[in-house]
Amino acid sequence: MAEARIAIIGGGISGMSSAIALQRKGIHAEVFEKDKEFIGPDTGLVLSGNAVRAYYIMGLGAQLLEKGLATDRCLLKSDSGAVIAEFDYQAPSHIPNYLFIQRSALYRILTDALLPGTLHFDKHLVDIKWESPIQKLYFKDGTCTEADYLIGCDGAASKIRSILMPDSKLDFSGFVCWRGLIKDPPVNSTTYTETWGPRGRFGIAPMPGNQLYWYAFKKAEQGKSDLSNWTPIDLLFNFFYYHDPIQEILENTTPENLIYDELYELKPLEHFHLGNILLIGDSAHASIPNIGQGASQAAEDAVFLAKWFSTEDTIPNAFKMYERHRHERTKRVKNEMKMYGMAAQIDFPILCSIRNKLLQMAPASYHNEKLRKVIEIDGEFQNDTFGRSSQ
Repeated sequence: MAEARIAIIGGGISGMSSAIALQRKGIHAEVFEKDKEFIGPDTGLVLSGNAVRAYYIMGLGAQLLEKGLATDRCLLKSDSGAVIAEFDYQAPSHIPNYLFIQRSALYRILTDALLPGTLHFDKHLVDIKWESPIQKLYFKDGTCTEADYLIGCDGAASKIRSILMPDSKLDFSGFVCWRGLIKDPPVNSTTYTETWGPRGRFGIAPMPGNQLYWYAFKKAEQGKSDLSNWTPIDLLFNFFYYHDPIQEILENTTPENLIYDELYELKPLEHFHLGNILLIGDSAHASIPNIGQGASQAAEDAVFLAKWFSTEDTIPNAFKMYERHRHERTKRVKNEMKMYGMAAQIDFPILCSIRNKLLQMAPASYHNEKLRKVIEIDGEFQNDTFGRSSQ
């Protein structure tokens, strides 16, 4: 198995994490990224406890905590600023519930952890040719490489998935998202908060280096609005009556630091793998990123893939065991977050008030149990002692 050539398409969080996890099991894995370098404006990331645990399993947890900012507490607020729910689960492993880190800082940690020469840029996959038992991968720059096994980590709009499963498709979630990162913010925000109101959701997260990361979700119709042209001032008017310091945060966000995305979800796939090809991360189970579960599930994917590689006698068997476990786990996470996702979509003021009252009435143990089921990794990693207490 160690001699097998593993090609990973996609050099994002999913692809690099998968390569690191496999390489640390002695598996030869190389990453092919379509861009010439990591490009685009920098932004913040919210990683949940399951991602932090996964990176500890890979041996990178201490570096994450050094470069990030950790907390166990998240406050859910109404548009007036009243606390309607608190998530403060105390993990027995001492892994933090949330970690805030710049995307560029996480990328540096991951790229430094890869074996030298195994990350290749400017490799935009255009075609795959099967010449049993190998796959030939053709790239836009005219080059070609051979692999025994192929892992697709190329995101929600996966080229590999479109080749393998042409009937699979992304559905517009009904939401758009804006994100911003502010240096030397005018407010000292030390608590992770998310505000729910009729005009959308607004999250605020403290960041290392005296920075602040924020994100906003709003309902929208696909292709029938000009929301992509909104500036921070447009967002300020949208959230004008929300509690402080939301207006001040938007006033101090520059247009060039504003990132806009439409959010898509992938209809559940019957299979994550076909023959010698496996899909991982958003290419297999893209969904709305509630409490940082987009990147966090990708990190989980990586350590469980490496687990099955080390316990099964063949790679096809490892793919089968991975698929069986991850189908169950990703479905369970989605179900645990379903109630909160549906509640967050409410945008009629009277219904928002009723929702807020119901959330306030629920005991803290209810919210924390929901959080526990999402951030605790099950299986053989459940009793690992990685964490802040073991540094």
